[in-house]
Amino acid sequence: MKENNIKNLLKDSKAYYENNDYYEIFSKAEDGEGKVAAYLKEQAKEKIVLDAGCGTGKFLEQLENESSKYIGVDLSFEQLIKAQSKKKKSNTIFINSNLKDIMLESNSVDLIVSPWVLGTVTDLIERTKCLNELKRVLKPGGEIILIENEENSEFEYLRNHHKDKKTNIYNNWIRNNDFNKVEEINTYFNFANLKEAKLCFRKIYGNEVANKIKNNKIEHKIGIFKYAK
Repeated sequence: MKENNIKNLLKDSKAYYENNDYYEIFSKAEDGEGKVAAYLKEQAKEKIVLDAGCGTGKFLEQLENESSKYIGVDLSFEQLIKAQSKKKKSNTIFINSNLKDIMLESNSVDLIVSPWVLGTVTDLIERTKCLNELKRVLKPGGEIILIENEENSEFEYLRNHHKDKKTNIYNNWIRNNDFNKVEEINTYFNFANLKEAKLCFRKIYGNEVANKIKNNKIEHKIGIFKYAK
């Protein structure tokens, strides 16, 4: 694994670092029906794939199996340790890096997958640098796929994003940066039980959000956005 000393964009998120067991449970539950995984599996066939913000390897199995080479990048070294333990191929590599400065050559990957990542970069200048870096390493003819939340789901209401419009504002930013929404997926978070759902949301979002949860299944709407170079 290549490690880089980086500016931590999620420095206050314990769920992303030392408490990442909860993040991994949350991450697995997020694609409760496996619809996103199935979509990405088809997109990755015989391509050099960069998983930008790979975490603990949420989509590692699908992307690694289908791609000619898999590269996972994340700013959490703790999460990459877990991702690396799951790899099956010798040419799968992981890089500990901020997305605005990836240690890869320009025009070197065929497909970039970035699930629920750029929206965590709240500073617009930083976010634009990250996106420009993804475009830099993408080959001509390649594609960037962003997996993002959509509005008007139970998940959005739990986080009060129906009021603050964060999802709407962010998704409009995506569209204004040459992405098109190609698919919308209606699915749900699927936790083992209500206790697990509440615990994960409490660790990540706090008590106010966790106390609203009444079921282990939480309605979730996902948008898939594509950019072609």
